[in-house]
Amino acid sequence: MGTNSFYRNRERGITIVLFSMFLFVLCSFLAFGLELGRSYTEEHKAQIIGDAAALAGLNALVAGTTYADVVSAIVANGSRNGASSSELLQTPPRCGTWLNNAFVPQASGVCDGSSTAIEVTLRRSLPASLTSIFGQSSPLVTTRSVGYKPLYRPGNCIRPFGIEDSFFKRNAISTGSTFTVSGSQSSGNWGKIDINGNASSGTAYTEAMLSNICDDQIRAGNHVSAGTGNAQISQVFSTILSDTTIPLASQRMIFAVTTDFPNGNGCVQLLKFIRVDLLSQSGTGQNWQATLRAVDLNAEPESMTAADRDLME
Repeated sequence: MGTNSFYRNRERGITIVLFSMFLFVLCSFLAFGLELGRSYTEEHKAQIIGDAAALAGLNALVAGTTYADVVSAIVANGSRNGASSSELLQTPPRCGTWLNNAFVPQASGVCDGSSTAIEVTLRRSLPASLTSIFGQSSPLVTTRSVGYKPLYRPGNCIRPFGIEDSFFKRNAISTGSTFTVSGSQSSGNWGKIDINGNASSGTAYTEAMLSNICDDQIRAGNHVSAGTGNAQISQVFSTILSDTTIPLASQRMIFAVTTDFPNGNGCVQLLKFIRVDLLSQSGTGQNWQATLRAVDLNAEPESMTAADRDLME
């Protein structure tokens, strides 16, 4: 009896030790899982804060403000969401463009009329309670957010580009036909149409060509001023062709059909609107040409809708 009792007590002791070891390992795994889950939660939270800050910076950029104003909007939004300026500015925000599904930055500290995107990098230290699972004193989480405005609007409103009715009649252009416009605007060719003052400067006109104008007041029969100058049309068409995001920016653009353009300042009448596809562009300055396809010779611009905003993480 004494021997059996001894072995039973020893087995019971070993079982208790093994169970204790198992319980310790299990609790360690549970603690690790919980801490790892918390780290993922903190990273997700930081990403959301960065996304919101990028959109705030984009809104400031769209309003035409300076780089300092864009940064101020980013910091103010981050502060409302619990992020410090040092977390948002350790890597300075950058302006740039969004082309071919990639962010192309401008020079540091520059935001100008060509900027269409904002990059925000947030660096945040994880809570001290998480240091044990990472084995370092102050583990960091880094998130990157890019807010951008597309170069196009699906369906499109009008772009301030007019082609004379006599041009269509002279070239017998019908639905499905391809045709070429080129060189400086002139009588018998094409011209800038000044809608909402967009032709008063090259920058304003370029922006209007890239983003369209939606306005219920734009309709056939209206008389509008004819802008002057070449207005970097070749660069505008090159930029539109470079945007390969679906639906393509180069497709189904709406232009105006007008009376003949004057030589210099003056007015033209909007006769109707056409929908075209931009097929190709070559040359620069006054020695450019663009090939277009007539999709609809009796199109209508869309009415005013909310501005587009997109976000890429």
